[in-house]
Amino acid sequence: MLESEEVGERASGQVGRAQNLVYTLPHTTESIAEFLTPALARIDPAAGGTQVVVVTRDAEAALTISETVLRLSGPAGIEVVPITSASRAARLFKTRPVLAVAGSASELGGLVRASLLKLDSVKNVVLAWADDIIDDGPEAVAALEALLGEVSEASRVIVVRKVTPAVENLVERYARRARRVGAAEVEAPQMPENYELPIIRHITVGASARPAALRRLLDDMNPPSAVVVARDAATAETARETLRTLGYHDDDPSIRVTQADFLTPAHAVIFYQPPVTPAELQRVAQSKPVQVVVMTRPGEIAWLRELTGGRLAPLNLSGPERRAHDRDEAVRQELRNVLVRGVPPREIIALEPLLEEFDAAELAAAALHVLERERAQRRAAAENTPPVARPRPTDGDRPNAASGGMTRLFMTVGTRDGVKVGDLMGAIAGEGGISGDHVGKIDVRESHALVEVAEADAASVIARVNGTMIRGRRVVVRGEQDKEERERSASERGDRPDRVSRDRGAPPRGRPGAPRRGGPSDRSSRGGPPRRDRDRS
Repeated sequence: MLESEEVGERASGQVGRAQNLVYTLPHTTESIAEFLTPALARIDPAAGGTQVVVVTRDAEAALTISETVLRLSGPAGIEVVPITSASRAARLFKTRPVLAVAGSASELGGLVRASLLKLDSVKNVVLAWADDIIDDGPEAVAALEALLGEVSEASRVIVVRKVTPAVENLVERYARRARRVGAAEVEAPQMPENYELPIIRHITVGASARPAALRRLLDDMNPPSAVVVARDAATAETARETLRTLGYHDDDPSIRVTQADFLTPAHAVIFYQPPVTPAELQRVAQSKPVQVVVMTRPGEIAWLRELTGGRLAPLNLSGPERRAHDRDEAVRQELRNVLVRGVPPREIIALEPLLEEFDAAELAAAALHVLERERAQRRAAAENTPPVARPRPTDGDRPNAASGGMTRLFMTVGTRDGVKVGDLMGAIAGEGGISGDHVGKIDVRESHALVEVAEADAASVIARVNGTMIRGRRVVVRGEQDKEERERSASERGDRPDRVSRDRGAPPRGRPGAPRRGGPSDRSSRGGPPRRDRDRS
């Protein structure tokens, strides 16, 4: 299938076998050809069904394997379908036979559970690279083990950069008596005399985003000379095409793309693909660059840090950093505008109790954190709900219950409990999770309090604040309308209204409609005219 005769001979020697294999190889396209050729050579198109399953760390790695196989075998060869989207893959499985797939264990497991991926026809399960999958954590390992548990007859091919105890455990459980193939280079690179490799900076990019990242990197660094290192011919041509679009010629001495074993001196060395062996770093060191930058995917950073002996640090391009500074400056300007206009006293009252526990700067930082979190939630909600522009009200123009924008809540704590306006404001903002501009008038009375909140937040405040402790007392929160309905129901039953809910101007005790003792109805019921009538008579 591939042009390499050596690889083809190794492949033909393993066709028909169901032997477990463990490859120790660097993460390169050449390595993909070496371990995947034997598995793809065993596929019988006439038999149908999925016969090779390649388990990768993520969709990006699956896409790399698919691209590599397509480039090496051509359109007429066996294709490896990358599972980058479960819904798209499901449509493919329903429309045509899929002989080989590549994807993460969780995505492949989902296709198995949906009865789209049939494992009874699978001949080879390839883990590429298994140590990367293990490094992803317990969830990734659990998904991998669940998938391997479904496959009984298929041979296992486990590819790793480095054999670790976790890898040995995986081999012992799922690829017992596996034959070991290859050995990755693990020795530390030898540096030239009187030269120490500088700190290697990395930028995190996806495989398809490398051209744009190279452009931004050159704009930001503007090196007097640079060498772009690519590992294979196809990737090198992609890098050259990017340089052409930026105005560089192929023979430009200031910047060039190379695959050579020896690098000529340059101010900066840019790895278009991350190095995978110490020998690559050793070749870079021979050119004695001032700067070394690596474009890498997120899953490759751990291996790159080990390869460089910890001499790795992120590179923050000025574009994203400048945008972050601009956002921060916009927030600071917004705060300046509020301070110039004057901070509403309600917010000061709400925060006053916290000043006894925390520094003012810490308190301001926490408030800013809450603000940013609320803004993020609003942006997420805006995808489904069109935003409604509503300026922040001041104390003089806040909406009230009569305007329909606010509603009143009844709370069973008051001044006799030592409760102040700031306590209620803090409870509503902290437990209820709403901002101060959604809170209106707070009226604290002797035995209870009435609080105005935005109608949209009322249910949330009742659910979250109800049952919490304020000044050592557990508070009950309900809508003021609910309270009035409860009292009206109690009056209709002839019950006494709650003592704590009676207020100034409330009706006297007794049955509704019952005459007051000594009133006109009482005197008329005993017979005889009222006193003033008797006096006149």
